[in-house]
Parts: sequence; C-alpha cells; structure tokens
Amino acid sequence: MKNEVIKFFSQFISIPSVSTQKDRFNDILKAAHFLKDKFLSLGFKVKLIQDKNCPPLILAFKFIGNQKTIGIYGHYDVQPEDPLKEWKTEPFKLILKNGKFYGRGSADNKGHIVQNIFALEELIKENKLKNNIVFVIEGEEESASSNFEKYVLKAKDILSKIDVFYLTDVGMRKKNMPTIYYALRGIVYFELKIKIGEYDLHSGSYGNLALNPAQFLGDLFSKMKDLKTGKILISGFYDDVRKIDNKEKRLLKLASQKVKDILKESKLYFLCSVDKKNPSFSTKIYPSLDVNGISSGYVGEGAKTIIPKEAIVKFSFRLIEYQKPEKIIKLVQNFIKKNIPQGMKYELKILGASSPFYTPINNEYTMKTKAILETIFKNKVIFDRVGGSIPAAEILQRVFKKTIILTGFMLPDCNIHAPNENFDEEMFWKGLKTLKLIYSSI
Repeated sequence: MKNEVIKFFSQFISIPSVSTQKDRFNDILKAAHFLKDKFLSLGFKVKLIQDKNCPPLILAFKFIGNQKTIGIYGHYDVQPEDPLKEWKTEPFKLILKNGKFYGRGSADNKGHIVQNIFALEELIKENKLKNNIVFVIEGEEESASSNFEKYVLKAKDILSKIDVFYLTDVGMRKKNMPTIYYALRGIVYFELKIKIGEYDLHSGSYGNLALNPAQFLGDLFSKMKDLKTGKILISGFYDDVRKIDNKEKRLLKLASQKVKDILKESKLYFLCSVDKKNPSFSTKIYPSLDVNGISSGYVGEGAKTIIPKEAIVKFSFRLIEYQKPEKIIKLVQNFIKKNIPQGMKYELKILGASSPFYTPINNEYTMKTKAILETIFKNKVIFDRVGGSIPAAEILQRVFKKTIILTGFMLPDCNIHAPNENFDEEMFWKGLKTLKLIYSSI
C-alpha cells in the first residue's frame, strides 16, 4: 500500500498547479482531473463546478446509507516555487530525504489530500466504511478562494447533508503533539499604486521640488501603524475586535512557544512582539498590518540618481473575530483618500478578502476527534489558534451551520509557501492512520 500511496503522491506533486499564475491554468485543470479520475476509481460520484477560466471545485461523494455524512475539505492549488535557487531539491518532484517528503505542495495541501484519499481507500477495500463521505476540494485557496462561496452554494443540495466538516490544512506545534484549531484570522489584501508624473526625474534637478513616491509610502505607513507598539492607527479599526478572556488565554498558554523556539523556527534575529508578556499570542489574538512587497525606482547595480515617477506597494491586514472585511476595506479606502496629496494619482485595488473564523470546541465531534488523536499520538491534544487564513473554514461554517474541525499533521519546519517545503514522513503515515480511524468511528 505504501508504494501505491507514494506513487500517487509523486504524480500529484509533479503537477505545478499554481493558481496565482495564469500561464499555469492548464496544470490547474490537470490536477483537478487527476483527482477526479482517482475518485471515480474508488466508486465516488464526481462533479466539477466551474466558471469559465477559473479553477474548478471538485465535489466527490459516496453515500452508503442513512449514516452520518462527513465532509472533507482540501485544496489542490499550490504556491509558486520562487525563489528557485533556494530549493535543495526539484520543487515539483517528490523526494524522500532524511525522513521528509520534499516538494511544492507536499504539506500545503496535497499531502493532506493524499492522506485523506488513501484513508478512505483502505476503509473501502476493508469494507469498513460506515459513513457517507463528501470531498470538497478547491483550486483557489492560494488565491483567496475567490469563487469558493459561489461554488458551494451551487452544491448546497449535497453539502447541506454534511454533519461535520474536516479541514486538514494545518499542522502541529511540534512532532507527535496533536492539535485542533478553533480560530483563524481573516485577511484583506490591497495593492496601492501612486504616480507623481510621466517620467523618472533627475534627483539633483528636481529634489526638493518633486515628492518622492517611495519616501511618501514610508510616511504613509508610519501614519497607518506604530512600529514600536504594533498598533494600527486607522480610526475605528479595532471597534469590533472580540476580546479574549483569561480562560481562553490560559488555554492558549498550553500551546505557546518560548522566544528562543520562535527565533529558531523562524530564523529571525530578534522579535518585535505586540504582546510583550506572551510573544506567541502576537500572531493569534491581535489584528496586524504588514507590507508584503514594495517597488519603486532603481534597484540595479551601481548608482542612478533619480526620483521615481511611481511606486507600488502590496499590503495586508489580518483580522480577528468579529471584524468584517467590508468595514476594514472602507476604513482603508477613506484613510488613503484622506492622506493622498493633491495632484498625486493613485489606484487602490482589493486583491482578496476573507472573514475571520471562530468555533466553540465543546461539541461531540471535536471531543471524539480529540480522543482519537490522543490514542494515535500518545499525547494530550493542544487547542490553538492560527495566525493565517483559510477562507473556506468561515464560509462553510456560515453557509451550512455545521461543526468545523481544523486539524493536520505537518510540522512547523515544513516551509509552506517557501523553498524546500516538506512533510515529515512519520507524521504523514501517522496522519493517514488517524484519518482512517476518524472516518470509520466518528
């Protein structure tokens, strides 16, 4: 069985299904049909829900009777492999090395999809599948899940039958420490382009006359965020933030990391924590603002004394429950409009938005999952929050009003979104075993 799993895993990784790059759309379709063929071979019925020129949603379902119906979410799209020179293996070739499966998508999220598929395949072959199964696998998670809500609404007749959704798109705090996540931050992503004129200008002739757009952006973001405290300075930004009580903070402390461990894992030289007392809370219970990329002027070899004609910046806000992306968008739009000087041309684009996710943990399915995880991994389950965003979690919860369970088996050094992405071999096989037990006994 292991050889069959690895062969399938290798074929899946070899498809560069990058959703953010339009020239790889054929690979997106190839990945979707690769999964479709696998599901059909296992006796699932399959629907591909798709708008023109958009990645399809795969809906694969197997109903065996009047039983519980388990929903399984994943995404077959991956991040770009850049920077290629930092990879130690070929990004789109599955390599098993030093106890880790390397390859783009090995952890996020193809490895988890493979685990889920073969957990179900084993149950089917052993005649031990006792629950109805519905796979919901999208191809746009890495590009803000822009069509996901529209797609799932088209499949409401099937998805409304689901009793509990499992989203295996997260990991563990450390090896053999099973984790269930109950909250995710939301996100709003912007691109701002500003322009002062038609040409780059000689800095000697026009310095002190022309407003430098790169320097202007520095000033703009200093008004938007206090770097010393991390506080976002936009009026009204914090109005709807859910306050975290002491009981929840005590729960989160069980999953907290020491500063030295954060530095080791991140390869940072120092921290600038929003929460000085509990640094690991900084990415979990607070909203944030970060510049994700900036471009302006000359950055080639040697000197070129110019004032650039324009500058482009990409920036994003991570949101905490109960902040609404639409309200944050309006606040940012008003802030930019208010602070742009007269005569400067600008364009503000919204590149993506998703709401925060939060779910109570005291329910039947979470407690049963907790018991199974503890049986396999021989450690107590940690309940934690994630600083990142998975739009599907909030959408599925809001639309279908069912329990959402977020768990997974990748480790902190899996390098998702970075070179040398990997999935620990031991956790991969243990994860497959765990999912098999969950889907047969939940």
